[in-house]
Amino acid sequence: MIQFTNWYFLLCIPVLIYIFTIFIGKKKHALKFSSVQLLKSAGLRKTIKHKIGKYIILAGLILLIAALARPQLPEKDAPVQQKGIDISLVLDVSGSMQSVDFEPNRLEVARHTLQDFVDERPQDRLSFIVFAGTAYTRVPLTLDHNIIKESLGEVSSESVNEEGTAIGMAISVGLNRLKKSEAASKILILVTDGDNNAGTINPDTASELAKDMGVKIYTIGVGTDKTIIPVQDAFGGTQYQQSEGGLNEPLLQKAADVTGGQYYRAKDSKALSQIFTNINMLEKSEFNQDNFHQYTELAFMLIQIALILLLAGIFLDRYYYIQVP
Repeated sequence: MIQFTNWYFLLCIPVLIYIFTIFIGKKKHALKFSSVQLLKSAGLRKTIKHKIGKYIILAGLILLIAALARPQLPEKDAPVQQKGIDISLVLDVSGSMQSVDFEPNRLEVARHTLQDFVDERPQDRLSFIVFAGTAYTRVPLTLDHNIIKESLGEVSSESVNEEGTAIGMAISVGLNRLKKSEAASKILILVTDGDNNAGTINPDTASELAKDMGVKIYTIGVGTDKTIIPVQDAFGGTQYQQSEGGLNEPLLQKAADVTGGQYYRAKDSKALSQIFTNINMLEKSEFNQDNFHQYTELAFMLIQIALILLLAGIFLDRYYYIQVP
């Protein structure tokens, strides 16, 4: 249903019609002849068609007034063109993420969980960073989530060719993706199973920088208390190397606390999925409000039609039809 923002302009339409009625009722001699019998005999009598031009002009003026009233057409289920949240997704792809304490391993579960999270953020800009002994950006901030998911599907423990876990550098690279962001809310989600043992940037320094930038960091420690890495032996069989610990929870907790985020621990795939569900609920974008509506403006279209009618009406009234008394 069409609505009018400046509806009070519509009150001018009855006034315009009243003035038009008075004007068209007046007799007007367009041509001065001593006798018009010759014109009448030629079939140029004054008939209703001689008023068509005036009525078209009237229609054009009415449309101009309607345009001033700013008509709008609501769009049903229109997507809201509001900025969402800018998010840096930072994923550890170091060798320990191949641990099979998750099925099939930590990295695979983390990749699929992140892909599901991406599907839940249709209006947010996302960037994707991977790290091991160093960190780099695979996808900068974008609304094209298919690129993010494709990149997630391609990463492996060989995506970064330096051994180790550079958490400080990972946070810094994620922040670099957000430094020019003008979004009202900016967050960084870090998924790792280790401790900072590589890179040139201290995680505490990176966290303080995030705080200054207004970026909240959500840290997620994945894995059980045992890291189990499958290794092929010389005969083609599979052996398993086990080690205790490896995850620096105090470091991850501090990074989250300093920036106003949260730290989570996921000891199985179900817990990891629930963590991302919680983050999704905590970081809601404002576009989800039910009372937000989008409209199509009709004024410009009415002005175009009105101008065409005015030109056509003036031509018919002044040049096409010859008026006789």
